[in-house]
Amino acid sequence: MNKIFLCTLIFLASCQEDVSKQIQLLSDWNITYNDKPYSVSIPGNNVSDLLEYQLIPDPYVGTNEDSILWIYNRDWDYSTSFDLSKKSIHHSNKELVFKGLDTYANVYLNDSLILQADNMFRQWKVDVSSLLRSTNNSLEIRFLSVDSMENLKTQNLGYDLPGGKRVHTRKAGFHYGWDWGAQITPSGIWRNIEIQSWSDAQAQDFYVEQISLTDSIAEVIANVRLEVITAGNYQLKLNDVMFDYHLEKGLQAIEIPHQISDPIKWNPRGYGAQNLYEFSLSVLKEGKVIDRSQQSVGLRTVELVTEKKSDGETFYFKINGRPIFMKGANYIPQDHLQSQVSPQDYRELLNDVVASNMNMLRVWGGGIYEDDLFYQLCDSLGIMLWQDFMFACAMYPSDTSFYYSVEQEAIDNVLRLRQHPSIALWCGNNENAEGWQRWGWQDAYSKPQRTEIESGYQKVFQNILPTIVSNYTSFPYWESSPKFGRGNPMHQFIGDAHYWGVWHDAEPFTNLEKKVPRFMSEFGFQSLPEMSTIKKFAQVSDLSLDSEVMKSHQKHPRGNALILEYMERDYPIPNSFDKLVYASQILQAEGMRIGLEAHRRSQPYCMGTLYWQFNDCWPVASWSSRDYYGNWKALNYAVQDVFAPLALSIYSLDDEGIYITAMSELLHDVVDTLEISVYDWNGNLEYLHQQKVIVESNTSTILKSDFSEFGDSNLVVASLKSNQILSKTWRSFSFKDVLLPEPTIEYNWKGNELTLSTDLPAFQLYLHGAEGRFSDNYFSLLPNQQKTVQFCGNLQNKNKLLIWSIYNIYPNEE
Repeated sequence: MNKIFLCTLIFLASCQEDVSKQIQLLSDWNITYNDKPYSVSIPGNNVSDLLEYQLIPDPYVGTNEDSILWIYNRDWDYSTSFDLSKKSIHHSNKELVFKGLDTYANVYLNDSLILQADNMFRQWKVDVSSLLRSTNNSLEIRFLSVDSMENLKTQNLGYDLPGGKRVHTRKAGFHYGWDWGAQITPSGIWRNIEIQSWSDAQAQDFYVEQISLTDSIAEVIANVRLEVITAGNYQLKLNDVMFDYHLEKGLQAIEIPHQISDPIKWNPRGYGAQNLYEFSLSVLKEGKVIDRSQQSVGLRTVELVTEKKSDGETFYFKINGRPIFMKGANYIPQDHLQSQVSPQDYRELLNDVVASNMNMLRVWGGGIYEDDLFYQLCDSLGIMLWQDFMFACAMYPSDTSFYYSVEQEAIDNVLRLRQHPSIALWCGNNENAEGWQRWGWQDAYSKPQRTEIESGYQKVFQNILPTIVSNYTSFPYWESSPKFGRGNPMHQFIGDAHYWGVWHDAEPFTNLEKKVPRFMSEFGFQSLPEMSTIKKFAQVSDLSLDSEVMKSHQKHPRGNALILEYMERDYPIPNSFDKLVYASQILQAEGMRIGLEAHRRSQPYCMGTLYWQFNDCWPVASWSSRDYYGNWKALNYAVQDVFAPLALSIYSLDDEGIYITAMSELLHDVVDTLEISVYDWNGNLEYLHQQKVIVESNTSTILKSDFSEFGDSNLVVASLKSNQILSKTWRSFSFKDVLLPEPTIEYNWKGNELTLSTDLPAFQLYLHGAEGRFSDNYFSLLPNQQKTVQFCGNLQNKNKLLIWSIYNIYPNEE
């Protein structure tokens, strides 16, 4: 907190106050089920509430998901009663504010219908000054069956739209099921409800807008939108400066210019500090503070650079005038039941993002506009956000009521989030344009229907959304992700790309090196979650890919078959289920590493890689690197390695030899000694090469490309000696083509540190069983090397440690 703001707080504390009141209506709520009221918590939802009273089975366990589908086909009633204090009732203006109703809701206050809500993503405000009384107010909310409302809207349209019935409802797309998510479609009060009471005037909006920014000065304007009930003389205090105004009745827009000398900029993680300035606004009348607001502001510039080139068009982010390679992942909601996501869950997940050396997340368009805390934490941690509007894999209605709903939704969320320096981009939708152009959707419609659908797309994504972003912010807008689908060859040369040739089309992992785009905003590969996660939803008798339980926790129709198909190309297939789980994670990590390294070392042609996906919303086989319970898969450790501020990539392209590239986000050149160690497959050192190298700042640098003097070596490792950067172990053989000898792994504990060594090459060492997390895992180890890792967990269980390597997946070892 800066000194100016601290002084402001001291001054305000000594002022007389008659501040507008906000009363949270979060307690004493009931849900009615079979004519019986059950006390529930708000925010919440009907699925969580029924689960709390064990009225339904846990939908995350076994095949229980299918047993709760009936919940979505009926209406649900929530109710509460409340009193108002004398301080609140005396204010002349009283509004009920609903921060989030999911989704079709009729709201009654003291038996009067005051609201019919139909958009999960909107905030609703209702003037209830004439309806509220001092005691015994009743508030009832009836949530109508989403399924019934969608059936009616589909019937009225006369045909189905791509994406199905869900497109008629402004509700999180993933609630309807996805190829990684269950069909769990809750309804309820999913965000806070409050009463705002005030007199004379209230600040409806307070936004500190950055006008210009240099190293010497920042020009900002404090934009204040006041609703004035009583005309007269007022004062606005911005930090420690007072301004006098005569305000007329009605909405009043006021601009207060402000300068900051020698501004400290906000920077993405890895490029400087995440400085935030605190601004406080007070509204005073007759010497009394009647309203207060405050805002954290990060000063920075953001540009999306799309310049035409001879080989296409660039796509990269420039923050504070510096091109930044974006390292990160796609983020989905953390739970099907948002009420189960705690502030601690947000902190732990975003701390894992930081630990994974990421600087960007993409908030995917089939989820939700996230909680305020999520954005605040990203601001403080320097995590940039690619923010989708909530539209995904579908085409949407083209009627005026839908347009109006979308417009209000966009305004609500753009206004709510526009002060966050972590947001780098607003994107209109996820894969809608690609689906319409490349997935054969148009074939199902007549020419008039196609024209109508296309008109709706253009209205929303080329008119409404970009206009709102432009009118209210300085953020870049991108119409649809990706720019071109993988079926269009331009996807490698223009815009962002979703590359699913690997996985969906079963192309080899090496194609990720051959089809590098300007910016990879989606690509991925599945694995199973670790055994501790599986055991939370499956019994011992279910531990088979063909069991009904495991199939219900694999939502991609070809998921398990594709995992096995890829595994058979490079690995032996284990006989036991737990070893198969381990092998699936190694397969995912090694395959994805090929793409992650290829993208990063192709800088500056490619300027970002956001893999699909970072997290899960329930326990499931998926593309995630961090499972539902927060366990890191092998992929997350590979990500941590590849995304390090300084990293090495060792690789071979089309059998043309071995290359070593350094990938740096450091803001200075690095002078170091490159050491290349060459081993036979028994781990005997055959050759050692050293040379001085210069790693250029904030880019990739090829350090070595001539390996002809090393012959046909089996294992090669590179390192930067001074910076202690080690590459992965490059190998000339496939694990399925050799029978590895069994390594002897020796280890010892010293406090929470574990030191390991081996007599033979040991690949993908998996440390588990000790109920905690290691600072590194799924790494390879060669003879005459030692590896020390830190353990965070219950040290009393360290004697339960198990260590596997690739040797353990061979059928002869079972």
